[in-house]
Amino acid sequence: MTDFMNTYVMKFFVAALAAVSILACKPADVDNADDKVSIGKTDISFSAAEGKQELFIHTTTQIEVISSQSWCTVTPEAYASDKAKRFSVKVSENVSVAQRTAELTVLKASENVGNITVTQKGHSLIVDTGDVKNLPSEECTFYINVQAADDYTVSLGGASWLELREKNLKECTALFAVTENVQMFPRETYVTFTAGGESYKVYVSQKASEKEVPAPDMTGMESDAKTLMKKMTLGINLGNTLEAIGGETAWGAPKTTEDIIKYFKELGFNAVRIPCSWDQHLESGNGHIVKESWMNRVKEVVGYVVDNDMYAVLNIHWDGGWLENDIPNGYDKAVDEKQAAIWTQIATAFRDYDEHLVFAGTNEPNVENAAQMETLLRYEQTFIDAVRATGGKNAYRVLVFQGPSTDVDKTDNLMNKLPKDNVEGRLAAEVHYYTPWQFCGMNQDESWGKMMFFWGDDQKDYAVGAYEGKWLSGFNEDYVAGQMAKMKKKFWDKGIPVIIGEYSVCTTKNCNLGTAEENAKAYEGYMKSRAAFNACVVREAKSNGCVPFYWHCEGDLIDRKALKVTEQTTYEAIVEAGTTQYPD
Repeated sequence: MTDFMNTYVMKFFVAALAAVSILACKPADVDNADDKVSIGKTDISFSAAEGKQELFIHTTTQIEVISSQSWCTVTPEAYASDKAKRFSVKVSENVSVAQRTAELTVLKASENVGNITVTQKGHSLIVDTGDVKNLPSEECTFYINVQAADDYTVSLGGASWLELREKNLKECTALFAVTENVQMFPRETYVTFTAGGESYKVYVSQKASEKEVPAPDMTGMESDAKTLMKKMTLGINLGNTLEAIGGETAWGAPKTTEDIIKYFKELGFNAVRIPCSWDQHLESGNGHIVKESWMNRVKEVVGYVVDNDMYAVLNIHWDGGWLENDIPNGYDKAVDEKQAAIWTQIATAFRDYDEHLVFAGTNEPNVENAAQMETLLRYEQTFIDAVRATGGKNAYRVLVFQGPSTDVDKTDNLMNKLPKDNVEGRLAAEVHYYTPWQFCGMNQDESWGKMMFFWGDDQKDYAVGAYEGKWLSGFNEDYVAGQMAKMKKKFWDKGIPVIIGEYSVCTTKNCNLGTAEENAKAYEGYMKSRAAFNACVVREAKSNGCVPFYWHCEGDLIDRKALKVTEQTTYEAIVEAGTTQYPD
């Protein structure tokens, strides 16, 4: 046991002595383990925006971190631990679409002990956001500087007068073309560039037309609205013709000739309402430029009227509904700019015509409530301002604004403000009259109502047998008189005449509900009803200061192709009623 212990002790002593010897031989400048520099990560990433991240390096000795790029800075920060150092790594915004890098060098006593790579992404899109203001009114082009990592999209803010011509990614430019501003007031929009979730807006404006505007000219324009309307004894529509989608003859009417207009005059009509389409006759592109050929054709037809000492009412009709059907969606600046551009061109083209020509803003604007009424008033104001701004005789031309939906009751209830005019007594209002629609417009039964064949107190006895219930009470002579009286009180009595821009009864009702004898009797009553209704509207309209314009399309009342009357009884009733005098 003793020998074992002695041996063990001796071995332990020798080992300990060896260890001491090794320690004693270590160089004095060799670091302890805690003096080593441990860099946790070798890569740091940033987005394109200005940013900051913290960097921790484990060490107990003094170190320095320097950056190879000025856009990337490193700042030492206080830290509670003596086992690590804290730094702030900051980058400025990368105002380029290209990615960039910086190298961080970690120094210990001027010795490079490690490196960290800083990477900053580029923007998806960089746009020179300087506004493009006061472009000349003439047709022109301009560039906007655009850098993009890939492709980008461009929105013109609804401005149809502006076009993106070219995107040059290599040269970092976008080329835009601007049509001539023929309006008498400036126009503006925002161009929006988008790519990779980033968007930039650039404001663009163009000056008003700088073409010389003729001074106001009252020659041949002496009549105010009431005086002028009293000269219109009886009106008729050139329906389904210049407003036809697809061309002048697309809806079955013949091409209008001067002989047709002369025949209207021969029949006793001295005023012609010319419904007209414009949208389908614009030049391709975004300028709302009316084709010269179409403007010349409209001038030709208007000339047929005024050259025969008749009065013409020219409008922007339904025209696809781009304006009047859009009203329920609220005010739309692009829509307003379009109508201003079209009306400026119309007014300029017809500026030298005398008072025989009247302009009407639209046709049947879709309005159901007070909010939509406000939108309509804004559009009507633009129409009036655009025409007046063209000067010359247009400074005094009679202009017609439309009531909401051109409905008598809606107009009476909702139109409590009127558009403003800078000349007194040169405005007129417009409504249409197709009431009751079950008689005037329906040629078959609908879920909401039944077709009526008979109208007027003298025709109610026709509603018997198979035609029982086909006479509608409550909408006959007294009702018409009451409706027209509303318009007199609303407008005429305040110095504003009214045109009944459309009235008629459809000609497509088939009297085939009963026996041959019943059907023949019903047809007799139906034709008498047509004559009575049309005559009543004319008589009550004129006695209440409203100019009646019969809605005529080919084959209804008059055959334009053959130049003959197709319904003598109705025609004679209208002409006789047309002798009614306007109120003082």
